[in-house]
Amino acid sequence: MSVTTPPAPSSTLPALRRSAPADRIAIESAAPTDLDALAELEQTCFTTDRIARRNWRRLLASDSAGVIVARCGDDSAPLLGAAVLLRRRNSSVARLYSLAVSPPQRGRGLADRLLEASLRQARSDGAAVLRLETRVDNHAAQQLFRRHGFAALDRRPAYYEDGATALRFQRSLWDGDRATPDLALNAPFYGQTLDFTCGPCALLMAMAALDRRTTLDRTAEIRLWREATTVFMAAGHGGCGPFGLALAAVQRGFAVSVYAPAGQAMFVDSVRDARKKDVIALVEADFRASLARTDARIVDAPLTPRRLIEHLHEGSVPLVLISLWRLHGEKGPHWVVVSGFDGQVFRVLDPIVAAAPGTDPGISVSVDEFKRMARYGRRRHAAAVIVSKGPHSGF
Repeated sequence: MSVTTPPAPSSTLPALRRSAPADRIAIESAAPTDLDALAELEQTCFTTDRIARRNWRRLLASDSAGVIVARCGDDSAPLLGAAVLLRRRNSSVARLYSLAVSPPQRGRGLADRLLEASLRQARSDGAAVLRLETRVDNHAAQQLFRRHGFAALDRRPAYYEDGATALRFQRSLWDGDRATPDLALNAPFYGQTLDFTCGPCALLMAMAALDRRTTLDRTAEIRLWREATTVFMAAGHGGCGPFGLALAAVQRGFAVSVYAPAGQAMFVDSVRDARKKDVIALVEADFRASLARTDARIVDAPLTPRRLIEHLHEGSVPLVLISLWRLHGEKGPHWVVVSGFDGQVFRVLDPIVAAAPGTDPGISVSVDEFKRMARYGRRRHAAAVIVSKGPHSGF
């Protein structure tokens, strides 16, 4: 099913009612008693890809769906419009499955109100991103979605019953107006230029948020990697662990706190070669010993969302180790910067993501999704480096 501003019905389809006064229209959750009205609205608004009556019954009873309706008058009045929101367990992405407005009510802002209600509901349900599909030839719907901050994501050929292509849209549910003005929000985006430099790039962004003198270029990126690398990984060049990154930050005058498990090397599980395992363990032990001789704070515990939020409000910038799988469907450890929290959604800067010019490079992540993604490997390792201003921050 698509999300559309429905095409005009044929002359054989009945109109629901005359235009209703805007100040008398209520936007609210549907009730089971709305089944007949929803089925009638569907028949009126669409000629193909309709939601069947039995499916409406399932949607109204489902814990993973939300049906929002527009009505004027009491519960017995015909519906003026409806939106269907779908939620998936263990995902921070919600989907707007359908959006329909009765033909006589179009052009009066009802689609905007239903869409705004859907955005609020998705956010309230714990989602961080809302996605939808619409026909590639439905320009009115596309204008509606772009007006509300949606951006085109991709195309789905032959998506509809008649073979039409779907254009998929996405919008972040991050609300910058609700976020506290933490220093981490000042972090500029810097994308990694090599497959194995996510850690150095994340550290560069964190340091730049705290010290404007920080240089963001490839020389600085590779210099940090040389200082903090584990030498080996499962394949190719080594990445960077929390202790090497923390030590590099300390050497540049920043204060750091490290959250990481004690007594075990972090990246050896994915490496089969015994000699490589030994080198990784040796390098990490050296980083740990060097860091222990500084004022850095080392915490033998995972970083909880609550503590992460506290660090943000204290003026620090967190680097968090995540699993690539949750964001990109690939196996491997990956460093990101958490740059803000708006009360429900984290804003994350991912150095592997190339944002389009003029768009926000931030990725929205719900609190529950953060808990799922901030673990790596069979032993479910968790690590974070909290970078703060020090007495001699800067180069």
